[in-house]
Amino acid sequence: MADFRLDPATLRHAVLAALDLLDQHLANLDQTPVKPKLVPGELAAKMAGMVPDNGSDISTLIAAVRTNFLPAITHWQHRRFFAYYPAATSIPAIVSELLIAALGSVGLQWSANPAATELECVVMDWILDLLGAPNDSPFRHTSRQGGGIIQNTAGEALAVIMTAARVNHHARGLGAAGSLTPAQLEDLYWQDSSSLVVYMSDQSHFSGPKAVRVAGMRLHKIPAKLLPNGNWGITADDVRLAMAEDRKKGLKPCALQLNYGSTNTCGYDDLESFKGFADQEQIWVHVDAAYAGPSLILPEFRERSHALQDIATSFNFNGSKWFLCGFDSAFLYVRDRHLLKQVFAADGAYLARVDEEQIYNPELKDWSIPLGRRFRALRIWMVLSYFGRSGLEAFLRKAIHQGNRARQAIDVSDVFEQVVKTDLGLVCFRLETNDDNLNDRWIKRIEELSDGGKHFLMYPSILEGRPILRLALGGVHTEDQDVDAMLQICRQAATDVGFKKQV
Repeated sequence: MADFRLDPATLRHAVLAALDLLDQHLANLDQTPVKPKLVPGELAAKMAGMVPDNGSDISTLIAAVRTNFLPAITHWQHRRFFAYYPAATSIPAIVSELLIAALGSVGLQWSANPAATELECVVMDWILDLLGAPNDSPFRHTSRQGGGIIQNTAGEALAVIMTAARVNHHARGLGAAGSLTPAQLEDLYWQDSSSLVVYMSDQSHFSGPKAVRVAGMRLHKIPAKLLPNGNWGITADDVRLAMAEDRKKGLKPCALQLNYGSTNTCGYDDLESFKGFADQEQIWVHVDAAYAGPSLILPEFRERSHALQDIATSFNFNGSKWFLCGFDSAFLYVRDRHLLKQVFAADGAYLARVDEEQIYNPELKDWSIPLGRRFRALRIWMVLSYFGRSGLEAFLRKAIHQGNRARQAIDVSDVFEQVVKTDLGLVCFRLETNDDNLNDRWIKRIEELSDGGKHFLMYPSILEGRPILRLALGGVHTEDQDVDAMLQICRQAATDVGFKKQV
């Protein structure tokens, strides 16, 4: 009969077996294809059949992982994985996941796991320290005004924010957030929102439009333009013009989502131009800094960090892309916690009573959609404590250095051109030609030389209707020679398709 207990000896045996697998996997990762050659359904065919009647031991399961699953994985931690954005993990992040799973705690509220709630408050304020936030910042838990919460993903954070922005728009004029009666709040949820509009750049990640749809509002995409910083974004004047057009149609501006590091090109909207915008226009201003947000801990970007915090009603960035926390982890900060609580607060007779919230026992279930919460704060605490400020800064600067290395090589080349100016770990480039058919052939040839992603993986994109390549740096194993090797393959592909620079 199966033993369901967490027997220490059995657990040790199982964990050591998993570690042996990871030891071999990581030791051979350089020789492993970045992307498997697989067709849809190929793995599923191996798994065909019913759930087995009788169980298997851990050794058998680990062997199946090695045989069936590892060859079917796209390896995001590979040194030559340059697609999407990085998903940098680390030893403390990995170890913390073992601890979190073994503890098996569900942070419904403070009493369900005091350590989870209190540590989440602590680490979210720690991150603000790294961002250079003042001690009296309203985004701190210690302010008892706003605060930060760990979400699964940036997309989930955006859905939370857009829903809260909708209710806040209807609540405006009835009283300050946190002062409305239950009857007033209940009425707000059913108000017609078909005339409410959310604004964002057409360079925004598609999670933004999805969040707007979930919240039941209209979306006004504003065409981004090439800003003086050399990348694509929008300004306050662009938004005011769009809002004026909509007001003439009887529509009502509700929220604005700005980008600090757009997914496609790492573009920045002109944050400085939005100073005072939220109060002047009576609109919720959210800044999506999912990728680029971690860079704000660097002293050289401190002015950008202050500008973001000055204008934002709320902002988010990921710990899973470029902060060594692994997937999933996203950080969401709000200037006023009551803007979330007036939407998501709920209670049940089966929960512990909370007479009065203190700094370190907020009911985080009332700040978001889920009731249950993983002990993700332990992972964030372990990562921040293991690396410290200096370690995190060194990791970020490594990716920026590699980005600069690629940018410099592209600029001195007579083959490539940067399509936008970037200054972090993303580089966007193409052949220096107006012939888009040639660029398409070049991109296809690169894929052939990489053997369908075997040697390295980098995906194309589209900017202004034209093909480009996105080189996304920030992997934990990537070294300078990997960047050089990738560019050499791109040069070889240019030769193979007959590229000649026009003079």
